[in-house]
Amino acid sequence: MSLLERKLLQLALLVVIWSVVMKTVSGDCCRKPFRDHCRDCTPGTPCCGIKKCNIFCCGCKCRTEPRGKHCFERGTGCRCYNAKRKRRHVSNDTTDISAYLTFIGLDINKNGIMEECEFKKALEHMHITDNMTVLHHWSIMDEDKDGIISMEEFDRQK
Repeated sequence: MSLLERKLLQLALLVVIWSVVMKTVSGDCCRKPFRDHCRDCTPGTPCCGIKKCNIFCCGCKCRTEPRGKHCFERGTGCRCYNAKRKRRHVSNDTTDISAYLTFIGLDINKNGIMEECEFKKALEHMHITDNMTVLHHWSIMDEDKDGIISMEEFDRQK
């Protein structure tokens, strides 16, 4: 098999794997779109998921603005107005970032799984260095206890 044929085969295999992974991703990452508040003006804790999100604010359903309302943050408060009222809208939406893009950003060696050293580096970047906290979050996310976090485990609602 020539080098070109091997490269084409590798490319085809990557496309197949990518298409399978993209079908398994279902959640969003629910980071705060404002400095302190979520879209519905509730305080972010730090995530804005309706149910419990994972440590990276992924694998959950995101809170949205109340029906017929527009919400914005001003100073230390947040306020929602009826949609009929005109206001200047500046969007800094971060809720459209998919869990897949967050996962591949944290996967340092790009092998499609998150190992414990990659998980620790991601938490260090978030200024979480306490070993007990790191191990607690690792045990929650590594559901099958195989020593790695797969894309499915990363995106699964807890």
